[in-house]
Amino acid sequence: MTDRPKQPDPDPAPRRRMTAEEGIALWSDLMHTCEQFLLAGLRRKIGADGDLDAAYRDWYARRMEEHDQMMVRMLHELDRRSHEHGA
Repeated sequence: MTDRPKQPDPDPAPRRRMTAEEGIALWSDLMHTCEQFLLAGLRRKIGADGDLDAAYRDWYARRMEEHDQMMVRMLHELDRRSHEHGA
């Protein structure tokens, strides 16, 4: 008889549901952590003497431009598909 590795339990014990306050606190902590990673990356890119506020504004402007372009592409695609199906 060979020893097989133990298989994970397909039905793990149920987890306690978070309260709304706990969920909001967790989300807030995650957003703060992500912001710190972003700022650290920008700081690394611009160097110790660079203008972090300006770098953030530039990053944000580029991100919003990319988002706007994605939304326009999505709307064009939805329009195209709606005409294909006779709507």
